[in-house]
Parts: sequence; C-alpha cells; structure tokens
Amino acid sequence: MLAGVIFSFLSAMCASTGNVVQKLAVNRMPSIYARHPARMIRSLLTSRQWLLGLLLSVAGVGLLVLALSLAPIAVAQSIASSGIVLMVVVSRLHLHEPLRRNDVVGLVVVVIAVVFVSASLRGSDNSVGLGGSWIDLLYAVVPTVAVVVLIFVLIRRHGGSTAFLYGTASGLLYGIAALGMKGASTLVTRYGLVASVPKIFVSAYPYVTAVGMVFALLVFQIGLQRSRIAVMGSVSSVVASTYLVAVGMLVFGEHLPTDRAILVLRLTGFAGVLIGSCFLAGGD
Repeated sequence: MLAGVIFSFLSAMCASTGNVVQKLAVNRMPSIYARHPARMIRSLLTSRQWLLGLLLSVAGVGLLVLALSLAPIAVAQSIASSGIVLMVVVSRLHLHEPLRRNDVVGLVVVVIAVVFVSASLRGSDNSVGLGGSWIDLLYAVVPTVAVVVLIFVLIRRHGGSTAFLYGTASGLLYGIAALGMKGASTLVTRYGLVASVPKIFVSAYPYVTAVGMVFALLVFQIGLQRSRIAVMGSVSSVVASTYLVAVGMLVFGEHLPTDRAILVLRLTGFAGVLIGSCFLAGGD
C-alpha cells in the first residue's frame, strides 16, 4: 500500500510538471483548432518543449498504472489529483497567472483532503479491485464517447465556457484512458510486473489507454491555449477523478472499506479533492 501511495505522488508530480511545460509550449504556438487536426498535430510534434511535457505526462501515466495495481482506486486517484496543488503554485510563480481567493481556498481544501485520504490507509481493508473484463470496459467507454461527441456539438453550435467544456471533454477522455490503466494494473497485480507485459499487450487495455490519452491530450491542448492552466487543469482533473472512481469501482468490482471510520475518512478525502478542484476551476 505504501508503495502505491508513493507511486501516486510521483505520478502527480510528473503529470503536473508535464502540464505546465505543455502550457508554456502552446502559448508560443499559433492558435490550434480541432477542425484542423493535421496542422495542430504538426505544431505539437515539432515543438521540443511540448514533447518534453508529453514525456513527463507519459511517465506520470506509467507511475499511475503501478499505483493502481497497489492501492484502491479512490486512494491512488485522490493522491494523484493532488498534483493540481503543484500545478497552481508553478503557474503562479513561473507563468505569472493570478492567484485568486478561490485558488487559495481550493489549495487548502485539497491539502487537507489528501491528509484525510492518507489517514484512511490504516487497517487491513484496503483491497484492490481485480474483476472486470474488456466487455465491461466497452460498456463504460461507448456511452462516454457519445457524451464527448455531444460536448463538441455544443461547442461548435453554441460556444459557452471554453475552460468548462474543453475541461469536461478532456476529463472524460482521460477517464477512459485511466480505465484502461486500471485494467492493465489488474494484470500487473495478478502476474507480476515482468510476466504481465505480454498479457497486457494482447488485451484491449493498452489500446483503450492509448486512444483515450491521445484524444484527451489534443483536446486538453486546445483548452489549455484558451484559458488559465489552474482552471483548465482543475476541471479536467475533477471530471477524470470522479469518472474513474465512480465507473472504475463498478467495472473492476472494487469495494469500499467496511470499517466506518476508514470509510468516512476516505470518502471525505476524495470529496475534498473534488471540492477543492471545483474552487480552482471556478477561478475564471
């Protein structure tokens, strides 16, 4: 369990640093649009700075897979989501984005929430879900993709809050990718890190992760260029975290702790991460 927590923190650091580096890169690019995908991809792939940010994000993904194989979804995802604290601080110091009252409240709530989640790790009722199959995964992925398509129809026809809509779409796509990561982590838990590699690549999990991650990254870059990283990153994080915990626990048959005190600490901590992220997301 302790190793899972450590991997979650490392994943948070890599992912948050990667997002900041990508933000710096897209700020220097011409405007990118989903309706010009080839031009957008060319702009991204020819930027060394953006590729560095991508490399850090990929490292964060790998660490999250290990974390999900060693810790319950709610624990790993809550701690991984706490990376928004680092992201907001760096955005203030390096990108000179304003730090508003909502941001300060959100940061404090997230830090307290992570303490609650950490406190819930005591006891033996910390099982990792190992159920589910690729068919169960598809039952979750197909309607989620339909919702993402609907969001883009709304963006195209009616516009609206850029950070909220793009953040929601990217968060759902990141959530799909995270389901694939959780699926791969179940194989790591069953067969071990080395022996699980061939089994992972003959399953649907890495391909669901790859497709979800690619589209999530592209959508995230468009939103990132149009709004503050503290807002865009927070909306995306809230949606992805909620989706992974709510849907992932159903798909992979993971159960909540039976001890009431531990259950209250864990649920309160997870809710606190979401609430703190919402404060950050309300900063625009």
